[in-house]
Amino acid sequence: MTGRLTVWELLLFTFLLGTLQAFYMTARQVYVYDVVGTAGAINGIALVSLGQRVGQICGALLAGVLMEGRVLWTTFEGQEPGITFLVMGVSYVLGAFALYYLREVGQAAPMEREPLLDNILNYFRALRENRVMLSLMISTAATETFGFSHQVMLPILAQEVLGVGPAGLGLLTAARFAGGAIGVVVLAALDVVQRRGMLLLGVLALFGIGQVLLGQAWNLWMALLFVTMTNMMAAASDVLHQSLLQLSVPNQQRGRAMGSWVVGIGSAPWGQLQIAYISDITGSRVALLINGSALVIVAVVMGLVLPRLRRL
Repeated sequence: MTGRLTVWELLLFTFLLGTLQAFYMTARQVYVYDVVGTAGAINGIALVSLGQRVGQICGALLAGVLMEGRVLWTTFEGQEPGITFLVMGVSYVLGAFALYYLREVGQAAPMEREPLLDNILNYFRALRENRVMLSLMISTAATETFGFSHQVMLPILAQEVLGVGPAGLGLLTAARFAGGAIGVVVLAALDVVQRRGMLLLGVLALFGIGQVLLGQAWNLWMALLFVTMTNMMAAASDVLHQSLLQLSVPNQQRGRAMGSWVVGIGSAPWGQLQIAYISDITGSRVALLINGSALVIVAVVMGLVLPRLRRL
């Protein structure tokens, strides 16, 4: 809001935010499992993910309005980004108040504790010995690289391909979050999910196909449809990865499993650089085609080489 933000400060605060989010996301998903237990793991994680995405839909639409620089009768020209981030900061504070009153440990919370160094050493030992956990971590990384990286292409599609401006970008972003909400609602509504490993492979394949179709959209309405479809699969893949990782280890190692998930999603910057580089060379449509096809190939290869995953 002061107009004095430098690039190095922006990078520093983004790094700190990412570091804190790694702690928060790990603790949140493990705590959900603690509360609902094995039987309700997918439903519980899906419901929390739904709450997150409903907030994202409202936030995307509100941010689009704020970035236009006018709310009701108030004009704040030149302060649009600062006001938008201020509203985002207030929402974090409100979330902290809600979390403060959580006191229940949860029915499935492990009672045993071990020293931090032992925990770290045992984590690497578990990665070496548990092929499914390692494979799911690699799958998470591949999904972030070839799948979730499509989200950085939305501003390019809005401005250079579709020509719809900030308002159109706000709609695309809202469709992205709406698709995520629909995906987790469907998972949450499923009473018992059978063959979760096969379901994950199918979701990854459809995730890639959605990106290919998004790259070929020639108007805003088609783009909104394919963004919604793609992010339905994105949200479902997130919930399934988180659930399967925790189900692939003993109860006392679920924190390590979710740590593996966070390590996997840490590949996101590489994926964003990769798709941006391809887009610069070939264009956004070809970049989405390449990454979508790569994600379909990942799903097929995992299905062939990991029979245990198919049986989960």
